[in-house]
Amino acid sequence: MSKVKCPGSIRNATPTPIDRKCHNCGVMVEMWSDEEKTDCHKCGTTIFKDKVPTCVEWCKSAEECMGDILDVKKIQAEAKKRAAADGNPKFFENVTEMIKKKKEESV
Repeated sequence: MSKVKCPGSIRNATPTPIDRKCHNCGVMVEMWSDEEKTDCHKCGTTIFKDKVPTCVEWCKSAEECMGDILDVKKIQAEAKKRAAADGNPKFFENVTEMIKKKKEESV
């Protein structure tokens, strides 16, 4: 029997193009989902990717699902430190609870 992979794992492992607006000159800049930053082609300003938590950061099954591709424990530890530094140390527990509630509402 083959192991079922999380649909999100394909998205996390396969970079996709994303557009960001330069906060300095307003031009649209393309970057890739696996890049943390890029430079605006018009004015040279560094553009950072918006940090959106991925399932790898909070999912309890991430090690089993993505452990062969990513260092999940390191990513989760860094995400928890970032959340605590941002003043929201319970962020990941809140996300898990929110997902449980959404699943219950859809049943």
